[in-house]
Amino acid sequence: MASFFNDSLRQIPTTETTVVTSTSDSTIVLSILIANREGVSAADITCAHKDASDVIQNYLAFTIVVPADANVDLIGNKYILPSGEKLVLSASTSGILDAAVSYVTV
Repeated sequence: MASFFNDSLRQIPTTETTVVTSTSDSTIVLSILIANREGVSAADITCAHKDASDVIQNYLAFTIVVPADANVDLIGNKYILPSGEKLVLSASTSGILDAAVSYVTV
């Protein structure tokens, strides 16, 4: 049976921070929404897929600009995250970006 989840990360820091760690080989990431709560300045977001050994497998987003008072969806399609692997986020400016990640495990 499928289980649906929404994980969030408020005030994304400038250092890589894990937002989702897969516990199933059938983890399907549906969306990664990034919101900029700052009304004045833009900030860049980076999202990486890391394996269980903390090695970057690839970037889903690399220094994507999130304008002030706006949001972006980092993936345009579904993304498979194998068991034990994770998605990490970092921002160019600490504390103004929030993330919401929707995913399903089967």
